[in-house]
Amino acid sequence: MAHTLRGVIRQVALFRGFNVGGHNKVRMAELRATFEALGYANVSSIIQSGNVCFDSDDDPAAIVAAFRSSVVHEFEVDVPVLLRTRAEIDAALAAHPFALGATEPKLRYVLLLAEPAPVDAAERIGDHTPGSEYAVIGAEIHARYPNGSARATLGVDVVDRALSTNATARNLPTVQKIAVALAG
Repeated sequence: MAHTLRGVIRQVALFRGFNVGGHNKVRMAELRATFEALGYANVSSIIQSGNVCFDSDDDPAAIVAAFRSSVVHEFEVDVPVLLRTRAEIDAALAAHPFALGATEPKLRYVLLLAEPAPVDAAERIGDHTPGSEYAVIGAEIHARYPNGSARATLGVDVVDRALSTNATARNLPTVQKIAVALAG
């Protein structure tokens, strides 16, 4: 890979749809080994849903291309992958607009977009799931699903179609775990 002059940055690769509902099964130990074989340093994973932290000074587009190609080759799985830096994850957590109740963290989600949302994103997405709330902030959509995500109609497929992008979603506790992993 071509290295840039931007310096080593701690980042997370967020794979969409790994190990969800028995589909796209990929063992995290094997995924970490794939990252290490590509030359990335300080590789770790968070839970089983395709969150891999690593250090790199490579161009983000080159990283995404290398990861997708390697995952297709090694695991025969072709899914979108998005990158976020430690600063971007911290900013997403700080921007989360919904007050946290003690029993609700898993009902709050961050839908991460491949690029910043357009100004008219909320209009393009529209209303979904009575009782649910969402807010578009930069390259994330923050959602609160009071009846659980399984009943919510606002998901990554809706966002992909409405905004012509790729998105992946993580519940708030997972995003918090990613932030801790990126800091360490």
